[in-house]
Amino acid sequence: MNLRKIKIYNLFWLVALIILVIGLIQTNNEDTTFDINIHDTYFVIAHFYIALFLSLTYYLIGLGYWVVQKAMKRKLINVLTIIHSVILNGSFLVYWLVIGYSKVFFETPFPLFDNYQLINQTLVILSILILFVGQPIYIINLIIGIFKKQKKAIS
Repeated sequence: MNLRKIKIYNLFWLVALIILVIGLIQTNNEDTTFDINIHDTYFVIAHFYIALFLSLTYYLIGLGYWVVQKAMKRKLINVLTIIHSVILNGSFLVYWLVIGYSKVFFETPFPLFDNYQLINQTLVILSILILFVGQPIYIINLIIGIFKKQKKAIS
């Protein structure tokens, strides 16, 4: 299989499907909530809704690439597309590897002790990387692709 034939929007749609499947599988577990404590208010969100939101986000990113490349027939800057794809899809992969690593090496028989510090630090670092590096690169790439002049064919 030639890797050059894989389109970037198909990759994002595949990751969106994987996130949705993981979210559906995780709904059967007992502890399926994500708790955010801000001052003295707890925000409790089900994992399924987080998976649904992330899946929709990846789908919309893929749709943005599809609209510019297929519908508008515009070229994007390959370097920016690769950097954005590596940051977003790589962060998804790194996060799941860290979760697997922490489950294997930090499991204890004592149920009140859970070491989620590594997972939380990874989540914060990857979120900052995505929000302040990955998404601006995506927006800049789409804007350049939309407004860049097309080369006219020499007749």
